[in-house]
Amino acid sequence: MSNITVLLTGATGSLGASTLVRLLSESNPDITVIAVLRSFARSKAFLKSKYPLQVSAGQLLFVEIPDMTTPNAFDEPASRADVIMHIATPMARDNLMENLVKPSSVIVQNVLSAAEKSGRVRRVIITGSLLAAVGIAGLFMGRTITEEDWNPITLEEAEAVPVNAYQYSKVHAEKEAWKFMNEKPRAFDLIFLLAPTILGRSLQGGFKPEKGHLGGQPGLYKALFDVDTPGPLFPIFADVADVARIHVEAISQQIPGNERYIFHSPELIASTPTVLAIREDFPQLQGRVPAPEEGAGDGMPPNLIKTDQSKFEKAFGEQDWKSARLSIQDTVQDIEDYE
Repeated sequence: MSNITVLLTGATGSLGASTLVRLLSESNPDITVIAVLRSFARSKAFLKSKYPLQVSAGQLLFVEIPDMTTPNAFDEPASRADVIMHIATPMARDNLMENLVKPSSVIVQNVLSAAEKSGRVRRVIITGSLLAAVGIAGLFMGRTITEEDWNPITLEEAEAVPVNAYQYSKVHAEKEAWKFMNEKPRAFDLIFLLAPTILGRSLQGGFKPEKGHLGGQPGLYKALFDVDTPGPLFPIFADVADVARIHVEAISQQIPGNERYIFHSPELIASTPTVLAIREDFPQLQGRVPAPEEGAGDGMPPNLIKTDQSKFEKAFGEQDWKSARLSIQDTVQDIEDYE
């Protein structure tokens, strides 16, 4: 990589913060990042203090976009970028269509439109979700899924509960993106990274653990802390540092574009071994993280799907995945540090 400018959304979120660290590392001295911030007042000072050398050297720049659904929101910064990396994703618990489903698709379309008008952008990398390939209900059908699969969730199902709306938003936004790409030849290519649930250390400023969202840290926090019995965990995961590394690797033109890639750690997580690990590594939390009931099994759902990651492995090569044990330790340490 040399003299590449990356327009990055979501830099103040968990995955975006880890990706920004990697983009600005010493191993990538020729990468300049334009970080999209919803509010300079809320986020710019923290990032300037975290990356003073990169800011002073012009390696980290900022653009304020309060509403990414505004038409042409990305046009100006995209004119200065070679790659757009769209990591930010709307989250909502109410008024799901207006606050979650519609914004997800509109923002992606704004990104693609800006890339088209840029004349400079050569690749768009978007954080998708494994749930765009298989629905939560489909996780337990025992079959093998590939990038050819799509979650069949309907609009009517999406309107019912936030977890359905989230799944639908990922499917709808991605399908509309591929529709855009297929309308005519484009000067840039597109990659969707279908991420699993994400665990690990959160590097963003003002991190606050919460229990209201799907999977990852919220799912672990909700299922295992301050409950009578351990609840289920989404079993297919990757550490946030690994997901960030894969995003940065996707910049390389050696990675085939106009593709979607399924990827995750070779390990799976389940409630019983996770609870036992937390109680061993954090004995002070044994009063809050209950031991599994006798005979509870490992907590792994039966007939869990398998994933064919051969396309990802061919493109990205062998990965050094962080272990589930270490990723869980980092996740729990974040929760304890905050509390």
